[in-house]
Amino acid sequence: GFNGWGQPRPQRGADLTLSVDVSFDDALVGGSRKVSYRVPSTGETENITVKIPAGAVDGGRLRYRGRGEYGSNGGERGDLVVTTNVAEHPLFKRDGADVRMEVPISVFEAALGAQVDVPTPDGHEVRLKVPAGTQDGKTFRFRDLGAPDVKHKGSRGAMYVTVKVKVPTHLSPKERESLQVMRDNDKRDYRKDVERYGA
Repeated sequence: GFNGWGQPRPQRGADLTLSVDVSFDDALVGGSRKVSYRVPSTGETENITVKIPAGAVDGGRLRYRGRGEYGSNGGERGDLVVTTNVAEHPLFKRDGADVRMEVPISVFEAALGAQVDVPTPDGHEVRLKVPAGTQDGKTFRFRDLGAPDVKHKGSRGAMYVTVKVKVPTHLSPKERESLQVMRDNDKRDYRKDVERYGA
């Protein structure tokens, strides 16, 4: 820790860390937060405006140089590292710049096809065209409808919509009768790839 003249070498100060809570919507569009933090060596309180970039991700880190702990022997200050904690959304799930969501459709819509209006993260709607014969778990991709990409300025991720086919749990007598007729007339072998492994 000494230089050639017997004097203590300058030591850079340690980095300081803090976290800020960000709503799902604010993480999409960006914003700012005024925060205060304490410098341990001096006990002084410092204020800083944290600029949250559009497309901020949960666990993302922002570094502010020279805003950390003081150095010793003339050394420079450390940095302040701010971690963003992005709140979850009840419908949309972030996957980096991509956004994923699930949309329920009826078994009839899956079989016959349908057009379903689904929301986008920015508050608009887009029409999802569900082809006839769509299977449960089918995922559709919409380009540039996800979150802004913090790593690539000016670009956005995609929105992925996964359909979940819902089977009705309660049928009227007429519905049951109609489905029974359809079942009895259906000659497709749905389990051929399973049954060939049987005895």
